[in-house]
Amino acid sequence: MYLGALTWKKAQELRSREGLVAILPLGSLEEHGPIGPLATDAIIPDAMAARIEARMPDEVLVLPTMPYGVTPALKNFPGSVDIGYEALCAVLKGCVDAVLSCGVRRLLFLNGHGGNVAAIDTASLYLYKQGGQAAEIDWWVLCGQMRQEWMCGHGGGIEAAVAMAVRPDWVHPGDCFASEVAHFSERLRNVHIHSVEFEGATVKMVRDVVDSIPSGDAGYGDSPARADEKVGGEILEAVVDYTVRFVREFAGLDLSVGRRGG
Repeated sequence: MYLGALTWKKAQELRSREGLVAILPLGSLEEHGPIGPLATDAIIPDAMAARIEARMPDEVLVLPTMPYGVTPALKNFPGSVDIGYEALCAVLKGCVDAVLSCGVRRLLFLNGHGGNVAAIDTASLYLYKQGGQAAEIDWWVLCGQMRQEWMCGHGGGIEAAVAMAVRPDWVHPGDCFASEVAHFSERLRNVHIHSVEFEGATVKMVRDVVDSIPSGDAGYGDSPARADEKVGGEILEAVVDYTVRFVREFAGLDLSVGRRGG
């Protein structure tokens, strides 16, 4: 069921339901390389949540998707929106309060953007201190753990493939062009957006992405040119299948276990 479709009285009636799991999809509005839409990080978890709800409508309470996130390193690209950590924390805590007002104590953050993680952690602890429990699934991390060939980078081929499976009309493979990474030096070479390799290990060195990779394709080997809608559909379904199984396990979790009452 969808929280936005309920009246306040219907929402109040949920207080008698034990084991209901709320799902909050969230993403960001930011550049995604030469072929990906700005809303990539939001449309993917939104589509996943819709598929999950269709398979277990009486077991989940889906909140409206949060389309904006924390993305300071990308805001120099046209169209990117960075609301900042404090603003996202405030929104997520408000969502926690709304879920608790319905008597729901389990909340799954279905996340599409890495920059949101710190705020999600803060909101998760906020829920925990009120007797609830949150969980977070970062779909791009999960799919890379499922299959090596599904490992992906920001604005790369795997992410674009999943976006294709959701909104093929929003992805523009014809606009693809070769990416060039502006490494710090020959010995300090970027291997991810903010990760630099030095003597076989990685060091975090943060800068504006527009300065490190002007195309915005930060896939580092996960080229947008390999985006394939069929592969994206397989990833989408695999993540949904996993999440359905997790939600059922989460619903049966005894939330009193391990609490010290502090």
